[in-house]
Amino acid sequence: MTDLQNITQPLPPLTIRSHHPDSTREIVLRTPVINGGMGVGVTGPELAAAITNEGGGGVITGVALGYPFQVILNKYVDKKPFEANSLALMDWIADTKKKCNNGFVGVNIMVAVNDFKDLAYNAAKAGVDLIVAGAGLPMALPDIVSKFPDTMIAPIISSVKAARVMVRRWLSRHRPPDAIVYESIHHSGGHQGGDLSEIAAGANQPEEVIGGVRQLLDENGLQDVPVIAAGGVWDKVDILKYLSWGAQGVQMSSRFVLTHEAGAEFGGIPLFKKLYMDNNIPTILERSPAGLPGRAIATPFSKRYAYANVDMVNEEHDCPSACLASCDKQKSIYCILYHLTEALRNNYEEGLFFAGSNVGKPGIIKEILSVKELMRRLEEGEPGVISPSQVAAAAL
Repeated sequence: MTDLQNITQPLPPLTIRSHHPDSTREIVLRTPVINGGMGVGVTGPELAAAITNEGGGGVITGVALGYPFQVILNKYVDKKPFEANSLALMDWIADTKKKCNNGFVGVNIMVAVNDFKDLAYNAAKAGVDLIVAGAGLPMALPDIVSKFPDTMIAPIISSVKAARVMVRRWLSRHRPPDAIVYESIHHSGGHQGGDLSEIAAGANQPEEVIGGVRQLLDENGLQDVPVIAAGGVWDKVDILKYLSWGAQGVQMSSRFVLTHEAGAEFGGIPLFKKLYMDNNIPTILERSPAGLPGRAIATPFSKRYAYANVDMVNEEHDCPSACLASCDKQKSIYCILYHLTEALRNNYEEGLFFAGSNVGKPGIIKEILSVKELMRRLEEGEPGVISPSQVAAAAL
């Protein structure tokens, strides 16, 4: 049992097994931490490989990579958008595998993109170990990757209700989930799995959902399927808290932005990191063409599309990729791919800088570290921070 009073206790490993009938694949991560796949291009091979090399599970972003590859890296410029997306993704999978000596590599793919099926299939074909799929329920994922039994699959959910739908559907396809990732709509950065009214009402709090999903899995004979909790994870104390609520691992995103390896493929994203370091006000919820609220740092662009801005007007824009299935160029409020790419290009005025709630939390520890040092702190605790049990022992 996890003892929240003792932050010196070792973290348990995270085991993920393939439940494909033709596979006995099992991966054990020494540290029960994977990273979120932050797009567009924030979590690339350098960051993901470093996390895997330090005992965690490195996950690259797998959405709309073709556009920043073309306009920033000048690669695949002769390819159409969807072809460029798949080529860039397979390029990154191979590069990550090389950098982590063929260790664990995961990929995060949005269900909401038009080429979701192609990206998932090509990722599995390229030998990715885990596909994490969110921004919609990935109902068809077991069928898409059925030819690749050793590629493990995990849906992202934000409620017990969504988890129940996914478990029932995938069991009917004789392919249970290999993990379930729960993202808190109250803490996670980027697109949220609930609408503004759910967030305002305080629905689907982490302790409630983690416990409910754990119970759901156990009732369906899936005791070996881990719940991986995301949103609000910053340090070892947060990890222990989620483990005490019934999770077997965590997904951490925002703090990994504050590493030397984050965004290395696009010049190290210095403005992204500066905004994270300097921000001392709460992150805001802004409107997204995906039809979901997005949690981001307050900047000139995000303020224009914040829910608090009742005078918001649609922005005239081109459509470079037709990335989102729900996006109508004529009616869409703006091009999210363009503004996420502008963040990679260090454009303060027009960039969209997604961030979790911790980035604006008063008193939070912020330093730009190597992944090696950050993983050490996640395993051992922050320097100079002692647990209540240590205080009690010192008083004896």
